[in-house]
Amino acid sequence: MRLLQVTLRSSLLYSLVVVLISIPVSIFSVRELLNEEVDEALALHTDQFLNHIQNFSYLDDLETDLEVVDQLSYDVDIKPSNGRAPLKDYQSVSIYDSAEQDFRPFRELSSGVDIKGKHYILTMRMSLVDNNELLVAIGLVQSALIILLATGLLLLNRSLSRKLWEPFYRTLNQLKAYQLDKNEPIRADRTNIIEFDDLNSTVSHLTDRNRKVFLQQKEFIENASHELQTPLAIFQSKLDMLMQKPAITESEAQIIMELEATAQRMSRLNKNLLLLSKIDNEQYNDKEEMELSSVIEGMLTELRPMADVENIIITTTTQHLKIDANKTLIEVLLTNLFHNAIRHNVREGRVMVNLNKRTLTVANTGKAVNMNVEKMFDRFSKESMNKNSTGLGLAIVKRICDTSAYTLHYTFENGMHTFTIVF
Repeated sequence: MRLLQVTLRSSLLYSLVVVLISIPVSIFSVRELLNEEVDEALALHTDQFLNHIQNFSYLDDLETDLEVVDQLSYDVDIKPSNGRAPLKDYQSVSIYDSAEQDFRPFRELSSGVDIKGKHYILTMRMSLVDNNELLVAIGLVQSALIILLATGLLLLNRSLSRKLWEPFYRTLNQLKAYQLDKNEPIRADRTNIIEFDDLNSTVSHLTDRNRKVFLQQKEFIENASHELQTPLAIFQSKLDMLMQKPAITESEAQIIMELEATAQRMSRLNKNLLLLSKIDNEQYNDKEEMELSSVIEGMLTELRPMADVENIIITTTTQHLKIDANKTLIEVLLTNLFHNAIRHNVREGRVMVNLNKRTLTVANTGKAVNMNVEKMFDRFSKESMNKNSTGLGLAIVKRICDTSAYTLHYTFENGMHTFTIVF
């Protein structure tokens, strides 16, 4: 199909070039044909004039009579020859026309003749004004034809290209709008073009297979999260029972505390995976109007004791902003951002929260990250050695922003990590 389109464009270009070249060639050819016709007419008029002069033997004063002919006839010029005159000489000249007050093109024939034993140069001329007007008319007609031809070829090429490539662009638009977690597999209509049918079949098979893999993974995460809740709860209860035994040694207590911390981390990980699964399943579609600034202030009040442990100063600058959103998702979004800013900070560091118009900025001091910024929001991507980190906090933030059509940006400048969300 690409070859066909290239062939159509090449044919169009070739046709336009041929027509463009044909205009000057045709005008030149017509001009030469007209000049040949004029030359033949000039030769005929010369012969007729000579025969006419030779037949009038009563001309007594030849010089005077020929001078009179030269003065009276505009198209005839006859003068005595001082030397050898040319046999025949055709040329195009411009002669001033006093009546029109402009130069006019003429075609003239100069030839040497003998009249009653004397040598003369006879010049016969014929106007080319009509011929030039004819050439201009031919040029204008051909120019109009090439414009019409070029326009027609362009429209034809565009129409054929649109018709031929319509199945391809229809499939391309479906691919652009396709979302693995929302749409059904692509089912393209069959066409009369074998190449596009093969493409559509391959695309349908690929999207169908990827969707099945995605659904299997999502189902596995959801099932695993649900199934892990019961054993984790049992494990936690058993640890609590062990902690309540009176005859426990210090080393045993230390081991139990480490196990409990691990169990709590596993529980948080399980809850985060279940949350991601619910977000992917669009289980948080309910929205309500909420005052974002009050939600931010309330969460930061609860998190200040956590920041005080490391002497981290939290400053806020908020403006009133009402948004329509799912309250649970907003609380999870803000909690993960604030926890991330506190956990990945430095001792005696700072956290600055700014809500201006429809933009939320959360900035915190900290060391520069070595990982690729694009991978920062991937699941289980983390650089911190913090045992409390599950590697899913920023992934959840990114997923909520994508689901809610919020814009999320990250920058690191002057020792400050800055996350920006545009609602």
